[in-house]
Amino acid sequence: MKVETVVRLPMADSGLQNSIVRLNNRNMDSTRKDRARFFRREPLVIVNNVDGSKILRYAMGSSGLGICKNAVGLDYDGVDALNIRFKEPVDLEIRRAKRWEVWQWFWQHPDQSVQLSIRLGIAGALLGILGFLTGVTPLILN
Repeated sequence: MKVETVVRLPMADSGLQNSIVRLNNRNMDSTRKDRARFFRREPLVIVNNVDGSKILRYAMGSSGLGICKNAVGLDYDGVDALNIRFKEPVDLEIRRAKRWEVWQWFWQHPDQSVQLSIRLGIAGALLGILGFLTGVTPLILN
């Protein structure tokens, strides 16, 4: 989906704890049947085609913000990360995030607590697999 303008989200929708993008309701499908439209709370990648910067946000409907079909609502942090300005012409593209992009986003998340938790989780999973293989190896070799 091509985006031409960006509208500022209200303070209640802003911040790293929310990480949402508001889209026009015509671009949303709450029944999760039409793959041509986005689903609620689906991870989306927003790419600035001018400089290649990108962010990950979760899709939500427009909630009466007056967002037209080719516009999106973003918070200040998202606009800053994309190197764009509010209510000016932009060249953005929105698409569904791939699973590895979501993992990569959380691995490099701007919030240190989220970044630490995903890294500890992955380290714990790897150590668990290593411990399992260490325990099973003597059983297999005997």
